[in-house]
Formats: sequence, structure tokens, C-alpha cells
Amino acid sequence: MSQTRHTSDKVVLTETVSVKLRTELYIYMYEIAKEHATFAKDLDGKDMRAEIKESMISIILAYTCLEAYINTIGIDNMGEDWVRYEGSPTESRWIGISNALATKKLGKPTSVFNKKEEPFKSFLKLEEIRESLVHRKASFGEPVPTKYGNTDGTINSVNCDTAQWACTTVRDMVRTINKVIDTPPSETWIK
Repeated sequence: MSQTRHTSDKVVLTETVSVKLRTELYIYMYEIAKEHATFAKDLDGKDMRAEIKESMISIILAYTCLEAYINTIGIDNMGEDWVRYEGSPTESRWIGISNALATKKLGKPTSVFNKKEEPFKSFLKLEEIRESLVHRKASFGEPVPTKYGNTDGTINSVNCDTAQWACTTVRDMVRTINKVIDTPPSETWIK
């Protein structure tokens, strides 16, 4: 925006000021995941359909939060190298970007996440559950015992406990990668 200022005998053109803003949607995604995990907990053992619905929302948004977060970290910290990671699977982005940032910060090749250790092990399980929900190939099966009696078993993996665990996984993944970022985003949103 240019501004013109008039004085008694001349016109002075002042500098153009440009402001850029960004809404960190990953924060809202996490808030929604936490809210719905709480809603699911309130329904625990009372209403299977509602507990599954609230848990699904929480699980899917927790994973989506992690995907949005790693994209933000990559864009903010990788410069032109971001292009290397942009189209790769989320799992690869988490490993590649975190290792690149750790190597830069520590001055030597460093691995941050291990697929067989926490919190990445939980991230992979969250990814698997998310994939099973969004790419569900529903099939009929024998009834299995659940807290609601004999059902198709969906509630055994999509429930209030899984929803809460998904939110904990977000917190642990963010805290782990933030340790290797020179100027990490605030963690107040995951407390």
C-alpha cells in the first residue's frame, strides 16, 4: 500500500509496506482432534455409533495435523530443498526433513526418527488406522466380542482410547522434531 503525504511545497511518496499472514491450520486440526477425543471419552460404553464417529474425527484430524505440520516445517526451514520432499509420502517427509534439520543443526548426519521406536512407531500405526478409515473396503465378517457386545469389531480399533492416543502421538511427534529446528514454532498448542 503506497501512501502519499503532502507538505506545503512538495509531494513525498512514502515506502510501500507489505504484510503477509498465515493461519496455522494444524493448530485447529489438533484442537478439533482433542475436542472429539474428549467427546468420544464421554460416550465410552454408552453409544457405540457416536463413540466411533467422534473417534474417527479425532483420529483423522490428528493424522492430518501431523501432515500439515511437517509441510509447514519443510516450507519454513528447507528453503529450495523443500521441493525434494513436497510430493513424497508423509512418512518420508517426516524422516527426511527431520534428518536434514538435525544434520544442519548438529553439523553431522543425524537420524531423528526410527520406524521401530516411539514416537515414530505410533505415527506409523496412526497412519495405518487412518488409511483403513479413509480407504475402507467394508466386508462382512464374523461377530467379535466388544464392550458393546458382539459387533463387527470396528469399535475395538476406532474408540475413545485410540482417539486419545492419536492426540498424544501428535504431541510426541511435534516435540521430537522441534528439538532439531533452530527456531521451532511454539508448542503451546499441544499442551
